Amino acid sequence: MALQKVLIPLSILVVASLLGIYATSQPSGKIIPDLMPISNSQSETDKTISPTQPKNTLENNRETNLMAQSPTIPLDGSPVYVRKQGQWYEAILTGWQWNSSTGEQYEVSYVENNSTETGVTRDRILTLQEAQQRGIATNVYDLASQTGIEQMLNTHNQWRQKVGVSPLQWSPDLANYAQEWANKLLREDKFEHRQNSPYGENLASASGQQLSPERVVNMWGDEVKDYNYNNNSCKPNKICGHYTQVVWNSTREVGCAVARNSDREVWVCNYNPPGNIVGRKPY
Repeated sequence: MALQKVLIPLSILVVASLLGIYATSQPSGKIIPDLMPISNSQSETDKTISPTQPKNTLENNRETNLMAQSPTIPLDGSPVYVRKQGQWYEAILTGWQWNSSTGEQYEVSYVENNSTETGVTRDRILTLQEAQQRGIATNVYDLASQTGIEQMLNTHNQWRQKVGVSPLQWSPDLANYAQEWANKLLREDKFEHRQNSPYGENLASASGQQLSPERVVNMWGDEVKDYNYNNNSCKPNKICGHYTQVVWNSTREVGCAVARNSDREVWVCNYNPPGNIVGRKPY
């Protein structure tokens, strides 16, 4: 019998096939027709919808004296690792309830495929710190360390390797440039491209969860499923400009940054030379 339930419903918008994450890309100069149907003003695709606040539901009014129970792992969007069929998977906690028979039960959303599972007991869950201490978690969730930078750069170059273009190099100058813009977007609660930039730019924003560098780049790269190389265009009402910028053949450098507060995070990557040039294929 459940005594208390706390749920964090996440608003779902399918952009790059990820839950609650929104992205946009900009070249330097003209926009490829039908490839990136966006503008510098916020479009429907650009909108970031934050999850609503947790709701408290009494499931048994006769036992309200036991309502002091609360989650031992905060439902704050921090990554956790969940054991399922003998394997550990990265996930986000989206709900919690206290059961008088089994104790804590969590609802989780798995990062790999956005599937959900309810009734997950505490003994199946590791916090990020616990998973790192055991050597289970290798991802980091910012760019404050060399590990985060390498994960961001390596994931870019994995996508580039798939189409046979040369790897990118990390640029500290571009990273500083990106950090300035990420800080401004977070501070002013905006999500838009820098005007008159000489560099290419990919953006991503998330609420209710923390992203890893690898996940951010893979979100952009996964747009390949909507890209037609032969006619250099996207499927109707789809965006592929993030992907084409990631794999743009003449781009040589990338620098990225993230700005984060308790409600939202913004990722920015800048590219030199910029990609997405009108009339050209990415490779």
